[in-house]
Amino acid sequence: MLKSLYFKIVLILLIFIIAVMCAVGAILMNGVTSFYIRDFTGQMTECFADDGLLMTELERVRSGEQYADSMKQVLSSYGSLLGIDQYRNYYVLNTDGEMLAGSDIDLGAKLPVTPNILSAINNSGENISMGGMEYADWAVRLRGGEKDCIVYIKDSLEEMRQLNQILFTIVLQAMLIGILIAVLLSFFLAKAISSPLQSLTYDTQLVASGEFSHEIEVRSSDEIGVLADNFNYMKERLRATLEEVDGEREKLDIVLSCMRDAVLAFTADGRVLHFNNSAVELFGEPLKSESLGMEQCFEILDIPLVLEDSSVRLTSPDAAAEHTKDGFIFRDRTCGARVYDVSFAVIRYVAGKRQSSGCVIIIHDVTSRYELDESRREFVSNVSHELKTPLTSIKAYTETILTDPDMDAETREYFLGIVLSESDRMHRIVSDLLVLSRLDNKRTNWSVETFDLRFSIRRLCEVMRGQVSEHKHHITFGCQRALPDITADRQRIEQVILNILSNAIKYTPDGGKIDIRLTQIPKGFLRIEIADNGVGIPDDDIGHLFERFYRVEKSRTQDAGGTGLGLAIAKELVEAHGGQIFVKSTLGEGTTVTIDLPVECRLDVNEKNKN
Repeated sequence: MLKSLYFKIVLILLIFIIAVMCAVGAILMNGVTSFYIRDFTGQMTECFADDGLLMTELERVRSGEQYADSMKQVLSSYGSLLGIDQYRNYYVLNTDGEMLAGSDIDLGAKLPVTPNILSAINNSGENISMGGMEYADWAVRLRGGEKDCIVYIKDSLEEMRQLNQILFTIVLQAMLIGILIAVLLSFFLAKAISSPLQSLTYDTQLVASGEFSHEIEVRSSDEIGVLADNFNYMKERLRATLEEVDGEREKLDIVLSCMRDAVLAFTADGRVLHFNNSAVELFGEPLKSESLGMEQCFEILDIPLVLEDSSVRLTSPDAAAEHTKDGFIFRDRTCGARVYDVSFAVIRYVAGKRQSSGCVIIIHDVTSRYELDESRREFVSNVSHELKTPLTSIKAYTETILTDPDMDAETREYFLGIVLSESDRMHRIVSDLLVLSRLDNKRTNWSVETFDLRFSIRRLCEVMRGQVSEHKHHITFGCQRALPDITADRQRIEQVILNILSNAIKYTPDGGKIDIRLTQIPKGFLRIEIADNGVGIPDDDIGHLFERFYRVEKSRTQDAGGTGLGLAIAKELVEAHGGQIFVKSTLGEGTTVTIDLPVECRLDVNEKNKN
């Protein structure tokens, strides 16, 4: 209540009325007093000026500071112009201040020696009239030799006090009436001022809570109306700014959340400040519960940094770190089965209107690069091995033939057959490598046509009938009716099916069963399923089947031949058409290879063979 605007306005108006009335009363009473003193002084000066015997004395008074007042005081002491009444008396004093005669003998006998009397006694001739005294007096020394005397006029100022009392009563009554009127007016004034301010306060509370839809109604064109209008403008600007900030923050959050790199920010004392989803995947629950500190992060990632006095330093000057403008880059940090490049930088941010510092750590997963390098090394090793084996055989048998010119024709024919077989094997490896190279570099020359996939599968079954009969397998083919023709590269699709069918024949024990099914599936695809009841594939090897030169248990399948490139080529060809290929297998029970091909292929027919 005491702090409300109503109370303050009422109190201010009351204080204003009281102060004004007090000032007016003080000015009026001071004016009456001043007027009375001036009138007294004027009368005295005028009266004493009519006495020609005092002219010399008047000239002397004129040399003083207040000669005009002194002249008025001297003139007022004579005749009826003195204003002698019950409150004003005159006395004749000797030079010692003793009364010789006067208008009031009793009062004259008790006259105190006033400054003006002393002035007259000392023959200075100067009368002093000062405010705040209980009387007004005037003393004039008349020179006449031994008969020198002092004319003394004294006014008790009782009439002035009575007039001031009347004025005080009037002022007090006016003050009380003014206070009553001020209280009534102050309520209306407070209502007129506080009502729009209360509305403005309510709206500011809404804005503070995040509600920007409410519009303040501007009801006047005065300062409060201008304030409300400016507040509406400020609210719109604030809403636009907050929306922009929220938009930028949302963009930043989206960017950070979508980043594959883990991002962590720490305060100067090592506490977690910010992190993204990739960081949660890397560090797990300790990061969510904010129990992971900067030092623990350094330890997990094997980063040679240590936190000291809100700053970091390298634990060793020879640490393998690349220096940047704001921090370091640590490469090839191993964490579990993954490999990371870690960037560390110092950041500055504002928290609680204070400039603070911290650090940000960006963890880039380079495991795929390592795996790619390892795959390349393994690929080179496999190519070298696959080519070295036939080359060794060719060289050995060729040297044997050259060193033994007397070798019988049958043995020579046998050795040359081996050389030819190994040469064919090398040719197949090189051809497969060229196919993969063209697929990788998108330089394959496609021959797209529309054909009946059922006819192609039946023809391939006839082509493989010899191998099927040799292994005493039983092969079946079933398909839906009214299947659409497929638009694709016939030769490449038949190569894929032939490769899968050949593997099924080779890795199924004699007398096995091979089942081929062709069906239509949603979204414009045809599905080819080639299932056998062969040896199956271990679960650990299924994920590597489509890797180049990968063979399941090479020592066990060495007799079946193959280079380990067939499935890799099949996968590349199927995916180039916009399809998918995947394998399901149970060890000892059999394998099912599924190929999904779009009815309308997605080949880039503009690719040219540049070799």
